[in-house]
Amino acid sequence: MDEISAIKKKIAEMALLALEMWRKTHQAFLEHNLDLLSVVLGKESLLNELEKEIASQLIEFNHSASEKKDKDVALIFTDVVEDLELIGDYCKDILERVQIKIEERLLFSDEAVKEYEELYRRTESTIDEIACALQKNKLTLVKEVLKGEGHIDKMVDEYRRRHNQRLLDGLCSPIACNMFLNMLDFTAAVYYHAKKIARNLLKVAKANG
Repeated sequence: MDEISAIKKKIAEMALLALEMWRKTHQAFLEHNLDLLSVVLGKESLLNELEKEIASQLIEFNHSASEKKDKDVALIFTDVVEDLELIGDYCKDILERVQIKIEERLLFSDEAVKEYEELYRRTESTIDEIACALQKNKLTLVKEVLKGEGHIDKMVDEYRRRHNQRLLDGLCSPIACNMFLNMLDFTAAVYYHAKKIARNLLKVAKANG
């Protein structure tokens, strides 16, 4: 296995780990399960270790590469690894809000849960397709991720508006409203990083012709 293939295999591991974290974070939210916090934090430590290991390998690969194409690929993969690490960070941020929600016994309305579920599922699907493309070493598979690409700003803005209206109507407390809006923003950020990864993987596929 050549050097860049070994690196891609490690990045695939990282993507699968980020996907596991994302799913476990959501499970903790749905089940009000504080025990899952330590599970996700353990996975985050593994994610950070992988990020450092891959970064070192990419530096070595870049130094030994003689062709500009290979140096460009090293740079793109460095960006991908950083985005995967950031997804892990956002999982931790969401978990902190979930922990507050559980400990303070905060309630989200059925409408809020349904809205968050829609945003979560879109994001999960994107991370899943990225992980699949990396696992199969068929980076062009992420074209499906980007087919209907469009920013979810409007969706998030609409969900924020609806939730603020629920606050004004007395259907949720200010602290519960704040937790929900934080989770929306963090989930949107994960979605953006996942889309960015997909675009970068297509760049790698194009560079390798």
